[in-house]
Amino acid sequence: MPIEELTNGDPPAEFSALELVESVNGRIVVLHGLFESTLDTLTDAATGVVWITDLFLPYSPQARILTYDYDRRALLRPGTGIVDPLLSLATTFLGELVAERALAGALNRPIVFLCHGFGGLLLKRALSLSHSRLGKSTERLRSIYVSTYAILFVGTPHQGIPRSALRFAYDPEVAGLSQFMISLLEGSEMLNEAADQFMPIMKQYRVFNFWEELESEIDDTTTFVVDRDSAAPHWADAEQCGIRATHLGMLKFPTARAFGYTVIKEALTRYVKSAPATIKTRWFNEKKFLDAEHRRQAEELLKPQFEFGSTMNKDVEHTSEYYLVSHCSSIQFTGRKQQAQELKENFGRLLYSPNQITRGGHKIVVIHGLGGSGKTQFCLRYAEENRVK
Repeated sequence: MPIEELTNGDPPAEFSALELVESVNGRIVVLHGLFESTLDTLTDAATGVVWITDLFLPYSPQARILTYDYDRRALLRPGTGIVDPLLSLATTFLGELVAERALAGALNRPIVFLCHGFGGLLLKRALSLSHSRLGKSTERLRSIYVSTYAILFVGTPHQGIPRSALRFAYDPEVAGLSQFMISLLEGSEMLNEAADQFMPIMKQYRVFNFWEELESEIDDTTTFVVDRDSAAPHWADAEQCGIRATHLGMLKFPTARAFGYTVIKEALTRYVKSAPATIKTRWFNEKKFLDAEHRRQAEELLKPQFEFGSTMNKDVEHTSEYYLVSHCSSIQFTGRKQQAQELKENFGRLLYSPNQITRGGHKIVVIHGLGGSGKTQFCLRYAEENRVK
């Protein structure tokens, strides 16, 4: 199963959402990285100890543990998948998590996420997607954005991995690396987009970044799979700590005295305990926000699309009222001037008249190209340069 609960004993289903928030501290959702399943990520091979159930749960019996497994092997195979699988994976994860919580009558229950490696990138994209769901038919998906209280990022490559770490995913029996692994390199477009979309909402959460302090052995060399600068960027108000382990050993604790366990245990305990009051208030404010948003959307539908007057059928300089772009283009993007001019000519001049729609409606232009060729940056730059026309 993609989603599995490691604990039982929830309150009765007839409890209301707010009663659930008050009676149960919350859920801890675990997301694994690229190189191991969730169970392998949490299990010490030498002792067989699964620390989150064997060590942590006896200390915090009210916590509920969920794990989520995605098809990590597909991301590592050359010639399969897509260059940027984050949106597809995040959409699936979001839908399955919301469904599980809805069936349990617990959409309002607080969440604390524990993410290893790429699992952190997947969560960042899922939260950005959840935040954007404002329509009545999709607002249930927004519940994850609202209910999330804290995130522990353990070895997450926020700023990418070094080239030396690519050998970690290299299989000598298979020719080449997956395009996805290449897209995890430092400074990639995929990582920049994920960061740009997450940063505006990050202030809503408590964040704790952990980095690996021991290099991993890969063939005859050693390297950090995710170095400190990438795993623990200098974010305001984010907690940081190193764990004396390799990348794959960061969440393997054979005993309560193992390096890193005390810090992880304290953070989870603190977050789970303090989450309910904050999430209860957040849901109260969310209801007011959605009511106002639904009224605004209804008013927009009733508003006349065009105003008749002196500007009819005239070219006017106009700042778009409906400009909503989640992030800015990179200052390093340059060129593509000819393509931008062709795009402008394809769209045509902006005429504000009631005949504009009757001559064909909104125009659509498809931008295509190889992964990493700059399609997103091109569109962002075009939108910025043509907002005022």
